[in-house]
Amino acid sequence: MNLFVARLNSCTTTKDLQKLFEHYGGVNIVKVIIDKKTGRSKCYGFVEMPDNHEAHEALKELDNTSFNGNIISVKESMPINYRVSTMESGYRNRNSAIHSSGNGDLKEFNNAIWQSKCQREPSSHRNYGYRGGGYRKFQ
Repeated sequence: MNLFVARLNSCTTTKDLQKLFEHYGGVNIVKVIIDKKTGRSKCYGFVEMPDNHEAHEALKELDNTSFNGNIISVKESMPINYRVSTMESGYRNRNSAIHSSGNGDLKEFNNAIWQSKCQREPSSHRNYGYRGGGYRKFQ
């Protein structure tokens, strides 16, 4: 079973994390994620334990406990293919026009943004450099 460990101290190493989880049973793989640009820890990691019972016991015992000065969070890690993508879940962010176009056409994206701005605000109510409070009213 794979476990996700979050809110680690930045000085926590894979050996420290392995020692912590070995108290609950066998550990196959331990990995603290490192930022490639800075070489520093991203303060989270993964632990793989072969026995599910031991992994569940470690999860229950270590979640929200203090380790190296931080209160860590331990959760079951979800495989990548089980994660729901943003487009499947119905969530639309402000960059969804890029994703929906398929090829990432920047011109199409800029047109979509321009059209959405025009729909929000009629041109007669736009503030063209007026520094007063609010919109100018045209008749």
